[in-house]
Amino acid sequence: MWLSSMLYIRRKAKMNPKEQRSIGNDKIRTVIMTAITGGAFGLLYGYGFEISLWLGVLIGALFGAAVGFRISKRPPRMEYPMAIFHRIMMAATFLLLTSFGYSYLLDQNLNQTQQYWAAALPLLGWSILVVSIGLAIASLDEMQRRIQTEAIAIGFAGTAIFVGGYALFQFAGLPEVNVGLVLLAMSGFWLAGKLWTLWRYR
Repeated sequence: MWLSSMLYIRRKAKMNPKEQRSIGNDKIRTVIMTAITGGAFGLLYGYGFEISLWLGVLIGALFGAAVGFRISKRPPRMEYPMAIFHRIMMAATFLLLTSFGYSYLLDQNLNQTQQYWAAALPLLGWSILVVSIGLAIASLDEMQRRIQTEAIAIGFAGTAIFVGGYALFQFAGLPEVNVGLVLLAMSGFWLAGKLWTLWRYR
């Protein structure tokens, strides 16, 4: 950790003014992108919980900007190139906006066929986000790709246990659950796997 910090300081000291301006612009774009993504999340959250949309957008944007500022000051250990990180944020924003559009359209008394077409909106958003994350992982170095691959394997195993186990209990009388909870469980197991592998290879 100390060695990597020293290398980062030396590399920064050798940068010419043009490179430093480029890094400064990347940091500003990062804050803007995370603020937009946070605002989109606040919009979806506000609509889903029937609170003020403007308040949800404002709070989400401020939270996103704070996260972007934190990332720009101290990047996470998964060091994606900024251009790829911005692409992930754009994909996440698109997913959140299409999810908001889907939620809004469902409240408009659409017929069954129209509801199917409306469901294709967030599905497209999910697909773009997953592809963006996959391309981002492919851009990492060998060690970081190994960490991500092991985290995905742990996430897959945990999700399989969750889905299979709940299916067995459902046969015994537990109520059915929304399939969307599978995505939530998968994300949670993936995060747990990532934290475990980061600790393992620290």
